[in-house]
Amino acid sequence: MPAIVSQTYGMVSVSDLEPHPEIPHQGDVDVIARSIEKNGFYGTVLVQKSRMRIIAGEHRWRGAKSKGLGQVPALVLDVDDAAALRILLADNRTAEIGGYDDQALAELLHSLGDLDGTGWTEQDFDDLAEAIASDNVVALTSEGSPAPGGGRADQAGTDARAEEELPEPGNAESHTRPVVWGVVVTCDSEAQQVQLLDQLAGQGWNVRALM
Repeated sequence: MPAIVSQTYGMVSVSDLEPHPEIPHQGDVDVIARSIEKNGFYGTVLVQKSRMRIIAGEHRWRGAKSKGLGQVPALVLDVDDAAALRILLADNRTAEIGGYDDQALAELLHSLGDLDGTGWTEQDFDDLAEAIASDNVVALTSEGSPAPGGGRADQAGTDARAEEELPEPGNAESHTRPVVWGVVVTCDSEAQQVQLLDQLAGQGWNVRALM
């Protein structure tokens, strides 16, 4: 069974801490500082006890300094230099591995009303919505049915995609989310968007607005 690292929790003066000289990760201190301004400082900084050197959370420590905080909560770990370096690398790497459910992320961001303090910008949200829409666009024939070859409009007709069998929508054994096919229409104004939504909804289409 894995051991629990010897550690103590406490408030530590920001001036007593120093960044690890070998950290390879570069963060955006301004974004972190804006989060601290909006949300307050939460969580802890991981610190190597023997050197009072930051193992994880350096950029949050820098953000705290930029906002004038005199102390930060810290977990002080009693580890040697080699273990401290491994923890530093693991903390950065494990945070990078993985990804997002783009649709769930877009819905979550949209539900907030404003993105202040999240690290996300309106441009990020627009790019995310565009990527989701692009992934869901299909090529249609003049009769309105999917074009031979299926898939996205920019991939329709390619041999690889034409031979690919798509799972049945909602098939839990092959998909965690139902397959959704869609088209994107760009409107010139909000009034036009509302008019188009009403028109399509009246025809029985399942539609929603992208802000």
